[in-house]
Amino acid sequence: MKRFRQTIPLALLLGLFPLSSRADVGSLGGLAVAAFEIVTVFWLCLTVVVFLLLRKRLSLLKRIGAALLFLVSPVLMLAWALFKSYMFDDYTSEETVTAQKPVLAAGATFPVGSIAHYEVKGSRISLHKQRTLLDVHSDQPVSLGKLRINSIKLDEYSTELQVALSGDQLLDGWPCAGGDYTIVDPEPTGVELRSCWLSAAREWQGQTVAAGTYVTRNGESNEWLFAVMPKPSDAPADNP
Repeated sequence: MKRFRQTIPLALLLGLFPLSSRADVGSLGGLAVAAFEIVTVFWLCLTVVVFLLLRKRLSLLKRIGAALLFLVSPVLMLAWALFKSYMFDDYTSEETVTAQKPVLAAGATFPVGSIAHYEVKGSRISLHKQRTLLDVHSDQPVSLGKLRINSIKLDEYSTELQVALSGDQLLDGWPCAGGDYTIVDPEPTGVELRSCWLSAAREWQGQTVAAGTYVTRNGESNEWLFAVMPKPSDAPADNP
């Protein structure tokens, strides 16, 4: 009889978790389910305790209301935390707009009607959000120093600029092909070429660098490096 009485609490506890088995407990998902069930039963017991403690202070209806409020309070707190995080915490998004006024990018002024791409930081409820220009494009060529370009891409982690040249142009003595994939560095006197595809051949230190070659300046030594590599599908085509 004594052993039977000792096994009653264990039998009741196991009866609360009919879906749990040895295989379930042995898995990570089974442990999570068992933990959730234990917490749920514990919270239900606390709700009953709250209901009983208020029996001398409140009427039956008020006790039921208070007990129900206590029961759903974790859900309410979780919902508030998620709402607060969604509405007030900073988040990052991107937006593309048609410029309603000229856009200044690295010294180049793009006209009204240009397509500007921004990174936007700030909370959803904030009236003042931080916008950082990522790139801007215009069908109408604009000036960047001595260059004529149609678009420019900015990198917050680098001073280099990726530009789309409006046709073949000569930069630092190199005939660069029009289109995307020309990289320049802004300098006080203008811009300095970092890399581009050649639109025409050029003699360099006794050798002929053919059209279509990708030339790039070594960042440490400033020496020119040459490579014949496949161009991206939208890269400028070689001139005949």
